Amino acid sequence: MEKRVVGVFSPYNASEKTLCARYMTESIDNRYRRVFWIVPDDVPLKSRYSGFSYKWDTARPMYDLRKRRATDPREEIPTILSLASEQDQIKEKLQKCTMCVFFEESEALYSLLPKSASTAIFLDPYRWNPGTSRPFSQKCTYVLSSSPWVVKKVVERNLLFNNILCPFDPDIQLIPKAVLPTMNAATIFYPAYDMTFTERRCLQKIANTVKACCPDTKSVIGYYDPHETSEPGRDAHCYDWKLLDYIKQSDWIIDLNPRPLMGLFAALAGAMGIQWSCFKIPPNTDQYSAARRHLVPYPKKGLSDTKSIAEEIVRQLTAPFNGEYDRHKDAGSYISRINEFTRAMNKIFRSKNR
Repeated sequence: MEKRVVGVFSPYNASEKTLCARYMTESIDNRYRRVFWIVPDDVPLKSRYSGFSYKWDTARPMYDLRKRRATDPREEIPTILSLASEQDQIKEKLQKCTMCVFFEESEALYSLLPKSASTAIFLDPYRWNPGTSRPFSQKCTYVLSSSPWVVKKVVERNLLFNNILCPFDPDIQLIPKAVLPTMNAATIFYPAYDMTFTERRCLQKIANTVKACCPDTKSVIGYYDPHETSEPGRDAHCYDWKLLDYIKQSDWIIDLNPRPLMGLFAALAGAMGIQWSCFKIPPNTDQYSAARRHLVPYPKKGLSDTKSIAEEIVRQLTAPFNGEYDRHKDAGSYISRINEFTRAMNKIFRSKNR
């Protein structure tokens, strides 16, 4: 029986969306065994995002992928194709495509799909354009909302009847921590993917203030920009694989992204059983992100109000828990996230084909 083929369309810009697309591709790859990724534009070797993920950068000379295929034929590296320069190859592969998952709209790619292919799109409330996004979403077989907030903000207002609630889960195996140290001596990871240069500078000030108040803590800010130089406490070359290494070593994730999208770090914190802090803005506040969550009030001045943000984080790190109940309060919300995500995936892909 011929293997089914799934296409995934996502921007490649070292963002949370790129990370989510990468993890979902692995999940689909485990189910269908043949996946190909489509990126909107070429990613040349000198690009700001080149090198972020070895699975995306299959053409990079540092990875001898042909040798890997020869030594272990079971480990297939999914094909990466650029819509900007490889439409002929994409069109040929799409002839066997049964499903295409969009992380952003693309009329150009949609026009190449066979009529028999199903489609699904993750809604992005920050990029939603009623003039173009609504018609495209209505054409898709499924609309995927990563949180109830997206349902209220986009789905209900635009009367999208093909919606499925799909709180994103990275679907990767992580080992929960058995023992946590005192929080004022915690190892902290600050994810800075998607942040602008100015926002990262504010985050650096916040991290420095927290460190000055809690000198026993260890922390690192992680994002990807090969044009910048890393320094102690700030890793500008935080590849996708290095992100997971940081998460495994951390006791606390402090995600101060002012534009949270798919709840990736809420899911990672839930999977690892570690504490995490985030701004009190949706979708951080939904019930699927409540596991070990500590909310930080979002200041009117945003990240530029570094003093009040740092003070709140210091209070969270230094205030002792009343007991294990407080430490693990709402831990079951992560199970709800997994169940809802699995239900959505089963509806889209019917059943697993191993």
